[in-house]
Amino acid sequence: MRAWKKITIIVLVILLIGGGIALYLSLIDLYKIKGVLKGAKEAFEQEDADGLMAYVSTSYSDDYGFNYPMVRRFMSGLFKDFNKFEVVMENPAIEIQDDTATVQFSLWISVDWNGAPAYIVGTNQKGANVRLHLKKVLMKWQAIKIEGVR
Repeated sequence: MRAWKKITIIVLVILLIGGGIALYLSLIDLYKIKGVLKGAKEAFEQEDADGLMAYVSTSYSDDYGFNYPMVRRFMSGLFKDFNKFEVVMENPAIEIQDDTATVQFSLWISVDWNGAPAYIVGTNQKGANVRLHLKKVLMKWQAIKIEGVR
C-alpha cells in the first residue's frame, strides 16, 4: 500500500508540474500576441512600414487577393498619401490553438484628411469587426490573414 501512495503522489506532482508548464506557455503566447497587436498599432501610428511588416508573415495571403509584397506596397502608399494615423482596437478576443491563433476585435483607423479626421477603417459610430489569423513561427507570432477590413 505504501508504494501506491508514493506512486500516486509522484503522478500528481508530475501532473501539477506539467499543467503549470502548459499554463505558463499559454500565458506567454497570450502576452506575445498582445505584444503583436500593440507593436502593430504603434508602427501604424508612426507610419513605419518596416516595423509594421515585421508582424506580417511572408506567407501572408487573404481573401482580398493580397500577399506579403502587395501588403508592403499598399502600406507604403497609404503612409505616403495620409498623415496622423490613429488606430483604436477594442475588445480583442484571443483564441489560441497549438501554433495558430485567431484574434477578433473592433478596429477604427482614422487619418488626417485636409485638416479633419477621416475614418479609413470603421466609422465614427462603429468599428470594423476584424478577425486576424496568426501563426507562430520560431517563437514569434505573425499575421497570415486578416478578414473584415474594408
